[in-house]
Amino acid sequence: MPDQSILCPGGAASQTGSAVKQRYPDVRISDSGTISDVQKKLEIDGGLYVVPIWNSHQGEVKAADFVWNLIEETKIRLSDIWAKRIEFWFVRRRDVAATYRKIGSVTVAQTQCSDFLRLKSAELVHCTLTTTAHEEYRNGAEWDGVLVAPDQGENEAGFEVADKQTANSNNFTTFVRLATSREPTSTEAANIWLSGVAMRPLGTILGDAEQSFFEQLFDSVSDLADIPRLIFVFKRTAKVGLLFEGGRLYAGDLLDAEEIEGGDISIYEDVGAMSKFYTDELCGLFRQEFPDLLQDDFVLHRGVNTCLFSCPTLGIYTHGYAVETVEPVVRFYISKLFELIDNGAKCTPAQSQLFERHKDAWQDRRSEFMQFKIVGV
Repeated sequence: MPDQSILCPGGAASQTGSAVKQRYPDVRISDSGTISDVQKKLEIDGGLYVVPIWNSHQGEVKAADFVWNLIEETKIRLSDIWAKRIEFWFVRRRDVAATYRKIGSVTVAQTQCSDFLRLKSAELVHCTLTTTAHEEYRNGAEWDGVLVAPDQGENEAGFEVADKQTANSNNFTTFVRLATSREPTSTEAANIWLSGVAMRPLGTILGDAEQSFFEQLFDSVSDLADIPRLIFVFKRTAKVGLLFEGGRLYAGDLLDAEEIEGGDISIYEDVGAMSKFYTDELCGLFRQEFPDLLQDDFVLHRGVNTCLFSCPTLGIYTHGYAVETVEPVVRFYISKLFELIDNGAKCTPAQSQLFERHKDAWQDRRSEFMQFKIVGV
């Protein structure tokens, strides 16, 4: 990476800053203010930013919902996506009674640490960032402690770490690196394209236009490795945003002239490019940190406000906001992959074995054959 500063909410001491340091240990990190400040700073000053967009318990990070909006407006490009385990440490003043009535932290700690807060019967005082919460506590806020990122000032005189196990199980956050579309971005070694699709809200059954789109996506594929991977589903009032990684999606290949003119489905061909598959790295993170998410052919992780569907053998990891809207797409996807395998498409030995294990059930029930192992709350 060129010698360039990355701006992130809360600076180097924040959860995002910690993720950036781990990902880019030699880069300079600057404070961009709050997550909500990033959009304005992007438009005025440009630069390279990292923000969190999704958490396994919180779902889409609401303060960062501008990311998909700016993708639709073709104002930004993404150049990296990765996930990191998120921990919160409970820090309090030394020599005080061990009470938990009020605890300050970033708003998303309400869902990411919901089990801890419920167990302690604690009220969370919502702050814009963990760094902001710690600063207010340091300056005398009358709370019983704060939930902060590890190594965020807990060694200061007068403070102590009272508990390091406060986050819910399987708690991870996904981060994106982005810049404005007008700024030059390096495409060196970047061979994985990011494409976006906006369509009508997904119901329990896909509409004709939506089903036609997905049918075209699989048309003439001879190798499962060539299928674009659906990684995110962003909820909006009028439409739903889908983010794919893999080969670039072209509107002319997937929509006919009437569909393009009708505007029910829009394709954003150049959202960005990366050098590594997000889903491959996510699988590695699960293997190391969250093995429960890999312990079945079909897994559904349910957080407080979110869901993650996965089929590890097929490399499917689809993040969403509501089970009933994401599940039909995942089922359709997996059923189409089985159809490709059945028709002789190239696949790995493990994928062939997966198909054989479920072939009879799939032939009998098609997309309804899957039984997802539920992990989480």
